[in-house]
Order: sequence, then C-alpha cells, then structure tokens
Amino acid sequence: MDFGLQNIEDYTKDLAWVLKAVEQLEKEFQSEKWIFRKPLHPETAFKDIVLQLQPSLKALIDRTGHDYCKQLLYKIDISERQIAKAVALEPDLDFSEVLAKLILRRCLQKVLIKNYYKTCEKDTPDKGLEQ
Repeated sequence: MDFGLQNIEDYTKDLAWVLKAVEQLEKEFQSEKWIFRKPLHPETAFKDIVLQLQPSLKALIDRTGHDYCKQLLYKIDISERQIAKAVALEPDLDFSEVLAKLILRRCLQKVLIKNYYKTCEKDTPDKGLEQ
C-alpha cells in the first residue's frame, strides 16, 4: 500500500480519518497546547482544520522564527524538499496555509500507516524468534 502524501487525497474527505489526523496533529503540537474544534462535515473537514491551523502556525513562526519552524517540521517529518514542492504547486497561497496543509496531510499519513501496520500485526500469527 502506498501512503505517499499525494496518494492520501481520498482520505481527506473521510471524516473518521480526518478526526484521527486531528488527534495526531494535537500530539504533534502538544508543546503549544493547541486544541482544534472537531469538524462535522466530511466534505469540508480537512479544509476546516487547515483554516484553524494556519493562523496558529503563522503566529508561531512569527513568534519563534524559522529555525524553530525547521525543528518542528523535522520532528513532524516533513522535508525541505516537500515544502519547496508544495509551495511551487500552490504559489498563490500564503506560506502558512501551504505548511498547514502539508502538516495535516503528514498527520493523516502517520495515522494511516499506524492503522495499516496495526491491522497487519493482527492478521499475522505470532511465530516467535525460533524460525
């Protein structure tokens, strides 16, 4: 299964997955104590969270600077190459909005990967180390 950021678009329209991504997002920003209002509509859930994240992210960057932002993105596991590509694909958007989308997609990706491997572990019988 391919969990690349470009391959998770369908999951951005699934409310259950977006809500799990919001939980992951809150974990990622635990040091900031950010809490997001849970969206209600699947069609707009992803965008609703991006719109909540963007101003907080912009204020954080303004307050702490780009070095802290780089550390945060490293912790979340978003590369500078991914950022550059996302900015190039959406040049009309504010940088903080592009970043918010990228961060939320990465959180969704983490949730999907965890779920995938959790499901695989349940399906695989425990054979131990004696093989």
